Amino acid sequence: MELAARKLLVGMAAGLLLLTACGGSSDDGAGQLSEFQVQPSAGITLSSGDASCPGSGGTPAKVGEFLVIGGTAPYTVYSSFPDTLTFGPHLATAPTHMGTFVVSDRNTQFSVFSTGCFTGDGAVTVMDSLKRVVNVNATAASGSGT
Repeated sequence: MELAARKLLVGMAAGLLLLTACGGSSDDGAGQLSEFQVQPSAGITLSSGDASCPGSGGTPAKVGEFLVIGGTAPYTVYSSFPDTLTFGPHLATAPTHMGTFVVSDRNTQFSVFSTGCFTGDGAVTVMDSLKRVVNVNATAASGSGT
């Protein structure tokens, strides 16, 4: 009986060592060590170059590409101006989503489009799966700046 108890104890100790060596979840599950941010952090400004607003001819104008860094995927991107400011995947030539857009992985870009003039601090809001938030400024104006 004493030999069986020793074998059981040795087996349990080996199992415990294996469990502690596994290291936990992936970077996405645990959150990345880099600071959660969106680049360009200074935001983007688009000017139509004439008296009309960007995209006012019916075809949305691309404001730019943003890159999500750090945080924990997936990310939800929100628009402060859902009728004017829309989103699409990286290198999209036209918007695919109004109001919100989901970025599945970190270090992934998304496209922002305008169908009119707008200006606002935090026009684009990105929230990671742990509910951390980054706000990005985006402006679309006529060539006269209005």
